[in-house]
Amino acid sequence: MTSKIPAPPPGFVIEEAPRDLQGPPMYRPFKSGETRPNADGSYSTEVSTTWQQPDGQWTNIPSLWMGPNGPTQFNPDDEDAITATARNYEQARGQTFPRFDSVQDAETSARSRSEQGGAGMIPPPPGFELLEMNDLGHGVPQFAPPGVEGYDPATGLVTKPAPSLSTAQAFANGAADVGTFGFGDEIAAGIGTLADMLPGGHGEGYASILDDIRSRQKAGAEQHPIANVAGMVTGGVGSGFGLARGGLSLAARAAQGGKGWFARMLGGAADGGIAAGAYGAGSGEGTAGRLRNAADNVPLGLAFGAGGEAVATGLGAVARRIFSGADNVAPGANPAANVSLAQEFGIPLSRAQATRSVPQANIENQLRSQGAMSAFDQAQKEAVGQSISDVQSRLASGAPVIPGPASAYEGVPSALRGKRDALKSASQEAYEASVNNPDVLVSGDAVRSIPDFIRGKLSADDILIDPMYHQGAARAMSFVDDYIGRMPAVGGDVKGVQAQLRWIENLRAGLRKNFPPIGQDAPALKAISGAIDDWTDDVFDKGLVSASDDVLSELKTARSKWSEYMSMADPKPRKGGRLNPQYEAQAKVRNIMDKDFSPEEIGQYLWGSSVASPKNASFMTAQELRRTLGPDSPEWNGIRQSFWLRATRAGDEALNPTQITKNLDGLLNGNGKGVAMILFSPAERDLMWKYASVMRHLSPAREGINGSNTANRLMPALQKYGTAIVGALAGGGGMWSGLGPLEALGVGAVSTGLLRGVNSVAQASRASTATRLPVPVNPSGLGGATLRGGSVPLVLGQEKRQPLQITVGRPQR
Repeated sequence: MTSKIPAPPPGFVIEEAPRDLQGPPMYRPFKSGETRPNADGSYSTEVSTTWQQPDGQWTNIPSLWMGPNGPTQFNPDDEDAITATARNYEQARGQTFPRFDSVQDAETSARSRSEQGGAGMIPPPPGFELLEMNDLGHGVPQFAPPGVEGYDPATGLVTKPAPSLSTAQAFANGAADVGTFGFGDEIAAGIGTLADMLPGGHGEGYASILDDIRSRQKAGAEQHPIANVAGMVTGGVGSGFGLARGGLSLAARAAQGGKGWFARMLGGAADGGIAAGAYGAGSGEGTAGRLRNAADNVPLGLAFGAGGEAVATGLGAVARRIFSGADNVAPGANPAANVSLAQEFGIPLSRAQATRSVPQANIENQLRSQGAMSAFDQAQKEAVGQSISDVQSRLASGAPVIPGPASAYEGVPSALRGKRDALKSASQEAYEASVNNPDVLVSGDAVRSIPDFIRGKLSADDILIDPMYHQGAARAMSFVDDYIGRMPAVGGDVKGVQAQLRWIENLRAGLRKNFPPIGQDAPALKAISGAIDDWTDDVFDKGLVSASDDVLSELKTARSKWSEYMSMADPKPRKGGRLNPQYEAQAKVRNIMDKDFSPEEIGQYLWGSSVASPKNASFMTAQELRRTLGPDSPEWNGIRQSFWLRATRAGDEALNPTQITKNLDGLLNGNGKGVAMILFSPAERDLMWKYASVMRHLSPAREGINGSNTANRLMPALQKYGTAIVGALAGGGGMWSGLGPLEALGVGAVSTGLLRGVNSVAQASRASTATRLPVPVNPSGLGGATLRGGSVPLVLGQEKRQPLQITVGRPQR
């Protein structure tokens, strides 16, 4: 470093103060009457500089001192030498140079002192006294011949030897300084001090090491300014990246959380202000100085932080729009959940399908019109077809998988006929083993007690039969009395009477046939019929029948099987005098068995043409078929599969997602809900509902449907014309700027080619993003961190004021 100072006359010397000042001071300020001749014939009594103390206050310190060999002029920029000499002098004398609260006050004082003539015209500062050289142990100063290294008598320049640093070292110094927020020199000095305390260390003190580090920093900045600034930018960017990656950046956290631009700008301003303030504090000296530097830096840090985040947000939005597409998400949509659900069925989603974003849907429509998404659409179509088969296999639960809806009904008629014939045969066998067995006899006394047994049951149930109001019940009781009265009595040659079980069963059948429980007689008639059944159980329990309990079980089985058989073979609209709610379903089952339907006709006959809205009686039909065929039968399993295939396929091809969604919605939650509850378990219905949700995602949002697709078809032509226009404008601009026709034509061709290349890359990038990144990724915030870190050198230096140099002396006469 060099500084212009008055040159001494020939025969005089300018010395440089030692770096390590210890013991009695070797230098003192000039006292009244002492001067230093200058080469131009003038003289100087004082050359003061203004520096900031570690406590934040400011001091005017001479750079011209009286030394052992006469006047000694320090380089005014050599802060280390000047302040070290002043500290040594103050410590030795127990006095201090005047302190000022601000640099303005210090500079005002220095100018006033200069106007009054310096050391020769005004008394020393308060608390100081001017001493003779003898007071310092020296004689009268004698000016020695020139001999100071670096002194040029012709120019008056003193060049202080500075350490020589490489470009890499200057770069590293800048990066370390900014990367540690200005604390790097102190951290390194602390580490060096600890290292020097170890055995073999040089034993240098903290202040000496710190001075050396700062000297190297200053030398690197002066010798390689570009490398130093590049290092500072790198350090700023690195620290910004580290804070963003570590979750300590408010702007990055806002960006990663999907917050809006305003929240990101506020976070960027806070990050910039904190970083600038931290560097100001790190580069200051003393508590007050650090706080003052931090306060000076914060406003610029806020501005650069907010501005950098705004620029990063805007550029990122533009770049994503051009190369990635839209990244907005429709209200209520959860892209990650949508993609995860679709993956359960092996179906890929595009970004528009996952986000339900209308702008992204329009972009993908344009890409489809240009053929950029044909491979993805084909893969998705194949995945949908495979997923339909996979769900069908899960519904089959290990049973054979049917090839189509109609095939489910190929074996249903024969299975029903087999079931009907089996019921008839089982009923007949049970009757043969019980009712039709001549060896099964009932005690005559027990049979004759039937009327009394019935009346006892009626009385116990508080049922009164009034012949005037309950004529049907009264006739039923007369029928019982007459029937029992025809039984032979004991007497004469008849020693004992027994009745066959068939005779009692005929009584029961006659009551139910001739006296159906209807109207006001219904309670009494039901009670009479029930009393016959109770009497049968009672005589078996009391051993009044010449048969075991197995015969009673066979009797009940015969009755049950026969009832089931009749409901299949000849269902009645009314049953026991009451409406038969299953009649329509039972009639359909009978017709399937008796009529010659094709498999397709059976499906239409049972359920109708719409799986989403089956026929009104489909619920009862499903119940009847499930009960008749059996829930574990292959025929019932095939019917279940047929509903799934009807909802998702048309022949061998899968329906479009919109139609599948409509069919499953109607089946699970619409008119087909009751049938679905009979056909499928809760877990299976939940599986089908999830599948419907995936199909809903594959269907475009209503706002994004473009029926004509005209704009998308015109887009390639418009891009082609636009590219040609830009190329023509570029060529015209080249001619206007003075290029020849051939050169201008080349400029136009290059511009056209570049624009086509950019369009091609943008299209490929948007297609790749749409198909490979269905879930938009929030910005990382690293762009804003880069710009904030890169702006650090613009903030630095605000806390470092150049010292005011005041030269006091007499001008040339």
